[in-house]
Amino acid sequence: MRFRPAAIALFALLFASGCRPFEPATPPGFVELEDRYGRSEYRATTADGVVLGVRAFDNEPKGERAFWVRAIENRLRDMGGYALLEKREVKDRAGLTGTQLRFGHDEGGEPYLYYLTIFVTDDRVFVLEAGGARPQMQRLAEQIDWSVKNFLHH
Repeated sequence: MRFRPAAIALFALLFASGCRPFEPATPPGFVELEDRYGRSEYRATTADGVVLGVRAFDNEPKGERAFWVRAIENRLRDMGGYALLEKREVKDRAGLTGTQLRFGHDEGGEPYLYYLTIFVTDDRVFVLEAGGARPQMQRLAEQIDWSVKNFLHH
């Protein structure tokens, strides 16, 4: 009986380490791709190939939202030739303010849109992604916005 508290503590530690540090919001029309990503990632897709994703990583080195937004923006421009179309402020379900970067990119002559939304806390950086062919992204604009507004960080 005296080992019981230790067993409970171990179980709690194992359970906690398997939890995501966020709650994604899968909108109607999307299907979550479960068991394919680690505890700090999430992916969902539509039948037409629009993909949502969330990644979480430690805020190391410690940076404010403006730092991470600029670093990510520079990386996309330099790495993949993405053109920044728009930058806007958004909020998650808890009221945390984030920045959404909307990029355009052509692949094989077809226009694609790629949205990155960055939320930053003292401990973590959360990057929400949405991407796909422009017509499908425009058709699913409400669902994509809903997934950002209903995202919850821990």
